[in-house]
Amino acid sequence: MYISDVRIENYRTFQDVTFHFDSRANYIVGDNNIGKSNFLSFLKTVTHGYGFREADFLDENNPIRVFFTLSSADMGTGEFAHIELRQLVNEVVPTLINSDTGERLPLEYMRCLFYIDYALDDVPRNMVTDEELLQISSLYKDYLSAGEETIREAEELLAKKGLPVSLPSDPNLAVVKILKVIFTSDKDAAPSGFTIRLMFAIASHLLVQLVEKRNSKAIPFENIIVYNKWGKRFFPLVLSIDEPELHLHPYLQRAVLAFLQSILNNEEPFFKKLIQRTLGVDGLDGQLFVVTHSTDSLVNDYRQIIRLYWNEEKKVQVSCGTTFHFNREIEKHLIMHFPEVKEALYSRCTILVEGETEYGSFPYFAKTLGINFDYYGICLINARGESSITKISQLIRRFHIPTVCLYDKDVMVENPKPYVFYTDYICYEMDVVQACISSGSIGVLNRVIHSVEDSSDVVNSSLVKKAGQKLGMARGSYPPRKLSNISKRDNRSLQFYYFAWLYGNKGVIVGRAIGEFLTGKEIPPAFKTVIEAAVSYSKGEIL
Repeated sequence: MYISDVRIENYRTFQDVTFHFDSRANYIVGDNNIGKSNFLSFLKTVTHGYGFREADFLDENNPIRVFFTLSSADMGTGEFAHIELRQLVNEVVPTLINSDTGERLPLEYMRCLFYIDYALDDVPRNMVTDEELLQISSLYKDYLSAGEETIREAEELLAKKGLPVSLPSDPNLAVVKILKVIFTSDKDAAPSGFTIRLMFAIASHLLVQLVEKRNSKAIPFENIIVYNKWGKRFFPLVLSIDEPELHLHPYLQRAVLAFLQSILNNEEPFFKKLIQRTLGVDGLDGQLFVVTHSTDSLVNDYRQIIRLYWNEEKKVQVSCGTTFHFNREIEKHLIMHFPEVKEALYSRCTILVEGETEYGSFPYFAKTLGINFDYYGICLINARGESSITKISQLIRRFHIPTVCLYDKDVMVENPKPYVFYTDYICYEMDVVQACISSGSIGVLNRVIHSVEDSSDVVNSSLVKKAGQKLGMARGSYPPRKLSNISKRDNRSLQFYYFAWLYGNKGVIVGRAIGEFLTGKEIPPAFKTVIEAAVSYSKGEIL
């Protein structure tokens, strides 16, 4: 069973917001102070059966209303439960209602949604107290006391996770050995060993919290258990982590989050055995919520991303990846490009360009124009081909982030979208050449060419042929030449040969050189327009 949807009215920054969730993991992103952590506070309040405080009411004259949809689709039954929580500001606790029947339900039913807000602020130091260490020892001993076969099984499972340890046959000694491996630092151990030990320590801490819930008198443990269609017993669990990037470096963020998710999904054999033994269930039915400002924490699956944003009325709204549906061709591009898209999720506007040269030059163009991309929250993405721009733009815009797309003029279509722009000439390189020639700045192009290591100002037959094909010229129209031998008054030859050099040597290094050496008067007008449009979108202006 998992939380499929929740609609929240009048709670803190949420006037009327509907969330749609993935059954396994959800990563919540958005601007600072928009309500990401508010959502985790909300989860804790409702799942513990607490009442809302006066400060929680966005408008004290109206009730807080919450509509939940709980789904057992992950259990194979396909059943849904619809419930409503409602509370006025002068009421101590909310009222719980079955939305389908109107029947009033006991508020303690909400405690069947067991929620843990998992804090990583003590990682790696002080992760467990002495009291918890005794509890962990007791849990491990209970598991290993099943016999010699279980000890050998544990030994094998630990070795598979990168913790090779020889366990004695005595359960008490075996427990001491395991705890020493997990919780005692070893300066001579490989760095990867630290990661594994850290993850096992985190999981052991989680196991203690699960056992405390089993022993709690607040609600009978059996009332929490859910059954799948084959009659197996599962413990439903909602786990949240707020800003893992504050305490873990990028690789540890991904490792810890992936490890926790694998435990929630019963994919870690050692802890699955421990959970089965200590809780008397077949496994967990877990759902993970992560609030993060870091691209390092995000998975490469847009369906698990939830983005909070301000709409035109300055009200918080939410865009949920699990509701997006794309055809197979677009889906393929999104999978390939999602690592670049992740950074865009934190931006206020995204510029999409076709290739490396544009990508290398645009940050420098912006700087020359007095514009700092970071200040305005502008993300620049190399789409690696014009065919990918539309597909990536579709995804980013579904998350309600404006995009500005720059295409080469040779792919121009009629009636383009207002956020779609084209070069003034056939492609990026020709715009650069024309801008420099028209401003009398051939010397700038020479500095670009000479700054590129191992480059030559010779436009050989290969470069001539490639440029001629791009421009649709007949073979033999221009012979190979040195740029330094071309008359400064022969604009047609200057245009062709400098274009041929730039077009044949395109890449991020050349793009960076172009960006560094072109001054404000040489930056092509089309590029200025794109950058200025991105600034306007980032400021919330409608073009």
